[in-house]
Amino acid sequence: MMIKRTLLLLFFFGIMALANAQQTKMINVGDHSLETIQAGTGDYTVIFESGFGTDYKVWGNVASEVMNANQVMLYSRAGTGKSEPNPKPQTLEQAVQDLSTLIEKANLKAPFILVGHSYGAFIIRGYAALNPDKVKGLVFVDPAHEKMMQELKKVDHAKAVKDIELQNSYMPAKFKQENELINQIFDKGALPDFGKLPQVPAVVLTSVQKRANPELFLHEPKGVEVWRKLHNEFFSQFTSGAHVVTANSGHNIHREEPELVINAINQVVQAATKQKARQEYEAKMTELSEKLSQASALLDKRKEQKAEALVFGALKDSGFEERTINTIAYQQLSNPQSIALAILIFKYNTIQYAGSANAFDSYGEALMQQGKLKQAEQQFNKAIELATVSNDASTIKNSRSNLEKINQLKKSK
Repeated sequence: MMIKRTLLLLFFFGIMALANAQQTKMINVGDHSLETIQAGTGDYTVIFESGFGTDYKVWGNVASEVMNANQVMLYSRAGTGKSEPNPKPQTLEQAVQDLSTLIEKANLKAPFILVGHSYGAFIIRGYAALNPDKVKGLVFVDPAHEKMMQELKKVDHAKAVKDIELQNSYMPAKFKQENELINQIFDKGALPDFGKLPQVPAVVLTSVQKRANPELFLHEPKGVEVWRKLHNEFFSQFTSGAHVVTANSGHNIHREEPELVINAINQVVQAATKQKARQEYEAKMTELSEKLSQASALLDKRKEQKAEALVFGALKDSGFEERTINTIAYQQLSNPQSIALAILIFKYNTIQYAGSANAFDSYGEALMQQGKLKQAEQQFNKAIELATVSNDASTIKNSRSNLEKINQLKKSK
C-alpha cells in the first residue's frame, strides 16, 4: 500500500512539473485536434507514445526527469485525454500519420528519440521506418508484438482465444472499433509494410512479473515465456542498445519503475550522441583523405607550395586536434611513397601547436627519415627546449635519443 501511495505521489509531482514547464495546447492535424505538451531544452527531442487508450499523463514522472536535459513532446492520441476523436477509422496507419502531422505542425526539429509503450511501440516503429533520417534512438516499454496471439495460440489455443474475448469484454465502447482494428493486426501477425527500422541505438524493456492469480494466459508462466522470447527476437535486429528484463513491475513499467525508462532514454541519447560524433569523424576523415590525395599528386608534380597550402587548409577545416593529426601523419610516414606528405602534416602541427614539444619531436623524426638531418636536428633541439619548460621528461629523452641517432648517421658518412 505504501509503495502504491509513493508511486501515485511521484506521478502527481511529475505531472505538476510538466504542467509548470509548459501548458498543454491543441494542435490540429487535419480533421481533428490533439492535446499536446512540450517542455525542456536539449539537442534531442524525446517523443512519447502512450499505450492503447491512455493519454499523455501516464508519462508524467518519466518526462519530468527527461526534460531536464532534452526537449520532450507528449500528446494524447485521438479520442484519449482532451484530444478529439478521429472521424476516420483509427487504424495504425492513421495513428502514424497523426504523429507525423503533429510533429510537422508543432515545428519539432530532428533528431528524435521515440519512446513507445505497448501498442505505442507499433506507432513509433511505423514513424521510424518512414522517417529513418530523423529518428536517432528508440525505447520500447513492454512493447506489443504483432505475432503475440499467434505464438500464444501455438502454446494453448483455447486460453489464447479466451484472452482475446476477455480483453474485448473489458473494452470501453469508444475504443471498440480501434481495438477491433488492432485485433486484425494480431490475427494477421504482421504490421503494415512501413519499411525497415533504422539501425539506431535501442532499448527494449520487458516485464516478466509473476502474478499470484493471473487472469490472462499472457500473464501465466508459459505466456510470459512467449512474451520474453518475442522481445528477444525483436531486439536482435539492433546492433546497439540493451534488452532489460524486470520482474519488479507489470505491463506499466513507466508507472511502476520510471527509473528504468529514464535510464533507457539516457542510454539511448548517449549512444546516439556517440554515433553522431563517429559519423561526423568518418565524414571528416573521408573529406580529408580526398584532399591529402590531391596534395600528394601536387607533390609528385613538384608543386610543393600548392600542396602545402592544400594540406594546411584541409587540416584546419577538419577541426582535428594535435593528437589526431599526429596519428594521421604517422600513418602517412609508414608508407615510403608518402613521406613528403607526412612531413607537411607534421609541419602543420608545429605551426598550429607551436608550444608542443611533441609536435616538434615528431616533425624531426619525419625529416630524419627523409634524410634531412640538419633540419631534423633543429626540430629536436626545439622539442627539448619546450619539453624542459613543461617538465616533459619523456619527450626530452626521445629527442635526445634522436639527436644521438643523427650524430651516428653523420659519423657513418
